[in-house]
Amino acid sequence: LDLTGSPITHERFLSRPQGTYGSATEDYLKDGATPISKLVLAGDGIFPGIGVPAVALSGASAANSMVNPWQHWQCLDQIKA
Repeated sequence: LDLTGSPITHERFLSRPQGTYGSATEDYLKDGATPISKLVLAGDGIFPGIGVPAVALSGASAANSMVNPWQHWQCLDQIKA
């Protein structure tokens, strides 16, 4: 099985306009806030943007918007135990 990634496959499978990767910087949402209570977005379209570290940071920011960082660390410690 050979799957080649191209702008055409990005457009088809990722619903990216014209096969773009990530969003244009002017299109980033400043945070993951939504009008739906307790729904917070994270990912490459949320500041700080594309790439694994940036997406991980947006996920941590989303988590920290629901609980304070101290509670977040306590949850992570429970997972490790």
